[in-house]
Amino acid sequence: MTGRTYIAENGTEITDELVDKWAEEAENGFPDAEVTPFEGRAWETDTEPLKPRTIRLSDTMWHLIEADAKRHHMTVSAWARAAMTDRLSRHIDA
Repeated sequence: MTGRTYIAENGTEITDELVDKWAEEAENGFPDAEVTPFEGRAWETDTEPLKPRTIRLSDTMWHLIEADAKRHHMTVSAWARAAMTDRLSRHIDA
């Protein structure tokens, strides 16, 4: 490895040694891991099924959304859901 040090978003230092440890654990099938089953999808906070929808956007708007999603380490779909949820939460009494 390179000897570089990285800082995670939460402030945790990620060293080469830590990455090597994670790689070894993965290669060994995470022997000490405890799995807790749950309903829904692990990558989504909402468990209601999602359906693809189509909207029309200019190329300029699309590129701005892609760039902002990338800055926030999000997919465009997650960014769009967050933006729409934010807008609705400010304008609708739910």
